[in-house]
This record gives sequence, structure tokens and C-alpha cells, in this order.
Amino acid sequence: MLQVKGDGQGRRTAEEIREEVLRRHNADLVAGFGEISEWGRAHRERGWVASFTDARSAYYAHQDGRHHLQIWTEAIPAGTGADSVMFIFSAGTGMGSMLPQPSGRFDVRLNVPPGVSTDLVSFCVTKESRVWRKGDITLAYDVRRREWAPGYAPLKLDAHITEESAATFGVMALRVPKSMLAEGKPTRIDFVPFNRQPSTRWLKIDVDMFARPIFKCGIDAAVEGAMAGPTAPRVGDWNVYFGDLHAHSGEEHGSGRSCGTGTLNENYEYGRDVAGLDFIAIADHDWQFAGQDDWNGRMAQMDEWNEDGRYVVIPAYEWTSAKFGHRNVYYRDTGWPYFDNNPGPGHNAISDDCRTPAELWAALRDCGAQALTIAHHPSVGFFPVDWSYVDPEFDRLVEVYSTWGNSEYYGAPFAGQAADRLEGIGALDALMMGHRLGLMASSDGHDGNPGNANWSFRQPHIHHRLGSGFIAVLADELTRASVWDAMYARRCYATTGTRIVLDFRVNGAVMGSEISAPAGTPRVIEAAVTGTAPLQRLELVCNGEVVASVQCSGLTQELEIEDADADGPAFYYLRAYQTDGEMAWSSPVWVDPA
Repeated sequence: MLQVKGDGQGRRTAEEIREEVLRRHNADLVAGFGEISEWGRAHRERGWVASFTDARSAYYAHQDGRHHLQIWTEAIPAGTGADSVMFIFSAGTGMGSMLPQPSGRFDVRLNVPPGVSTDLVSFCVTKESRVWRKGDITLAYDVRRREWAPGYAPLKLDAHITEESAATFGVMALRVPKSMLAEGKPTRIDFVPFNRQPSTRWLKIDVDMFARPIFKCGIDAAVEGAMAGPTAPRVGDWNVYFGDLHAHSGEEHGSGRSCGTGTLNENYEYGRDVAGLDFIAIADHDWQFAGQDDWNGRMAQMDEWNEDGRYVVIPAYEWTSAKFGHRNVYYRDTGWPYFDNNPGPGHNAISDDCRTPAELWAALRDCGAQALTIAHHPSVGFFPVDWSYVDPEFDRLVEVYSTWGNSEYYGAPFAGQAADRLEGIGALDALMMGHRLGLMASSDGHDGNPGNANWSFRQPHIHHRLGSGFIAVLADELTRASVWDAMYARRCYATTGTRIVLDFRVNGAVMGSEISAPAGTPRVIEAAVTGTAPLQRLELVCNGEVVASVQCSGLTQELEIEDADADGPAFYYLRAYQTDGEMAWSSPVWVDPA
């Protein structure tokens, strides 16, 4: 630990901590807040300040289109030989309202010399510890304190934040190459909010008091996160990658119709650099395309953004049928045509001209494409899914959660504020019908912020106070083929938009598997979950019923249950609940009698 010496040696001084960071990481450690330069109508609070350290004052910047912060740091040490500088901030982020708020980003800029602005990195409001990277620049945020309110109740945090739903407080570590800075002088860093529409989401930077108390806090995780390279979590023999496979852009290319926000490039960039996604799909509607040439151009753009090992783009579009339900089509690679649900004037209408899902699957077979068709918001009254149409070659997954809310079953928690739900056609209902579908989640975002979507003026009925939905895949490597193959194998799980790590197995078979077991043979169910906030409970579901519920404490929990009396066919999956309301669902494992 940076703060503590060896046994019996007590704590290090601030100068000793600086020397230790220089020795370990060849980086100068600098207090990020030296003095305020200009807070641009942002709020200064000198009363009661919510923090995790001994702060007596703070500056709040909201994403309302007006605020920004300009901060002078401590002086950059001279002559140390360090190749980078690590700025340390006491910071916080939050929603600023008990209601869902538009998401966006904060741009961190360097002003050296004054008046010459250099974009460093962008980040977003988050409920979990995160790392953002852009070239040689790294920003790590280690959450040290969490606050959240139940339901839509207001949470009063301090003299400024009086109506809050969720907020975090912690250490921000910003690593910048020293060659960009002037030694012996302070540096000006700007925090500039960007949002397409006003939002109460906020960033708070604390004013250090009493000999830099930030160096007395637990800065280890933030420093290590800013210095370390990206490493995927592991589940068994696989890496865990997180993605958003359901976002919409505002491009229409002459079709005259669009439903999203921002250009395709802006959406891809946000997903990679701000939301920090490992993989993405912009699934614009079939009626949004101007024809096959337009679709071919979009696929070329997908290939341009796809970068194996860093950021995978899955070719996709939304097959839009108000009559039979919406399905997203995901190709294993580019080069395939798209198929319009209704090429006539009645797009997304209920008419005799609508093509059926069976016609879609026939077209995919005829062209030879490797494709997945994934139904989403299956129980929403606007676009209910007709589960009499299922093709196990293409229907391998179902979207259980998005900004529309929880689609698992009628009456499920967090079903969404403005979603009319129908009974009997949720994701669990489809499983009970015998359809073997893995569980995934994504945002269905229309606000130009894939991986971090929420309320939008383009789709005001789509909003939720939790995350926007992630699919997590267990894959060998971060490539288009490996991610798609994991999806096809149903080796994936869903979260409400947080990076919960989940392992689930039955008799050693990983989620998504179909196995057989002789009658009377015990079925051993094992699970391991690592949360991003303290876990509340784990529920084991068997054939639609909760057969075990385990109360949790802390961020990790393991589960091992033996179903000794089972002798018939069954499917098992796991639900994980965090204390902050976030959830995760494993894909099922199906067990058939031998």
C-alpha cells in the first residue's frame, strides 16, 4: 500500500508517497486541485459537502450546457526524470435527480500554454469504478463511497445535491505524459461537460484542505488503474467482454427517416472512448436505410471501426415488425444483404404486406449468411413478440433488459416507467414454452450514447434509472468471430448496464450449454459472482421457479447447490441482485434425461 510502510513503521508522509509512486511507476504524483481558475457558472459549495475525504469546499459542474471548471494544479516537479505525471483528484459523480436524466460526457482538456487547448480524455457519470484511455492518456476513477435511493425517492446528499438517485465519490487519477507539461509550473486542466440536452448529471471536484488529505486516502487502486494496461476479467478459460448491441444513430442517407441521435461515427466513438465498450452494434431500423447501397456503405463503416483486440463492431440492423415483434439481425461478418420487413409505405405498421419471421429466416438461409435474430422488448404492448415463430438456428438469444426495462416476466422489478407490458410473452415465458434462448441485454439507445443510454428527446418514452443494459460474452479473444461465436453458443449473460462478472455452470457445463444426465443423477449447480456494488442476493431459477435464494454480503459470492431429486428435463439460470438495484442474469443450462 502506498500509504502504509512495513510492519510497525506507520504511515508514509505525502513526500514519501510521491517518492514511492516515482519509484514504482516513474511518474510524478501531483495534487490535481491547486486553486480554481474559473468555474464558469458552475456551483461552488462551501457548506456541507458530500465526499469521502476531509473536504471543506467543492465545485460542481452539471451537464446543463453552461457549466465548466478550470483548475490549476500543484506545480509539476522538475528534474525528477519521470516520464509521466499522475494528477490525483478527490471527485464525485451523480445523476442530480431522482428521475432518469440524459447521459453525456465530460471532456478533460489541457491548457498549456494558456489558451492552447488539448483534448486529453472523456468520461461519463458512473456508478462503478472505471478506467478511460485515449492514446497515452489514462483516467482511472476508483469509487470509494456509494449512495443510492430506493425507487424514485429523493436522496439529499449535501447542501447542493438535494434530489439524487445515485452518486459515487472517490479518487480520480489522470496520467499525462510529462512531455506535454511545463516543469516547475502549475498546469491548467479544464472539465467541460457535453450533452445534447440539459441534464442534472454532475461532476464534483473537492478543494483539498489541511496539507493535501487526498494523499492520506486510499489512492492505490486509482494509481494502479491509471498505470496498468487494459485487462479483461476471466471466467474459467474465457475472457469476459462487455458490449451494447442495440443502439440507433440519427443518419438516414436519403431515406427521410431516422429515430436515433448523432452520426454513426459519433456513436461508434462514444461507445469506444466514453462508454468503454469492448464491442458494439449500431442496429438501425430496416426502414432507416435508403437501400442496399446505403446498407453496403454502412457495412464498410463497420469494418473501418472494427479493431480486433480493442473494439469489435458486429454487423447488425433491426428487422422492424409491429405485427410479429422486433428482431435484431446480427451477422458474423460483413458482406450480406439486409431484408426489409415491409418495403412498401407501411413501415412498422400492422398490415397484410408485413413479412413474417419465417420469411426472414428463409431469406437468410437462401443467401447463406451466418446470422442471429434476437427478439427484444418481447412483452412491450407496442411491439409484442409472436413466439409461435421460433427458429432454433437463428433464435439463440432474447433481450431480457434494455432502457425499456426488465422484460423477464410480467411483474418483474424495474419493468420501465412507460412500457405497457403484456402477460405470458416475456423472456421467461419463452423459456417455459420450450424455446432454448440465452439471455442478453443492450440499451436500445436513441440518444447517441451507446453503452450509457438513457432518456432522450427523440424517444422520451424510453428511460430508466438503472443502466442501459450490457451483454457480457465469454470469449477466447476480442474479435468479431469470437464474440459472435460466443453469442451463438449462448455463452453470455445480461446485466442492467454494470460490469458484474458472473460464472454459472451445471455439472461443470457453462451457461448456454445443453447437457444430459441419467435419471437420479445429482445435478450440481455452481456460480460465482463479483459485483460492482455490494451484492444483495442470488436466486437460482429452475423451470421458472426460484428454488434457492442466497443472501449476500460484500462484492463477491459463490454458490454451490445439489439438485439431488431431479429426474426430468429442466433449465437452470441465475439472477444476481446488487444493493444499488443493478441486476444480472445468466443464460440457462438445459438438462435432458440421458
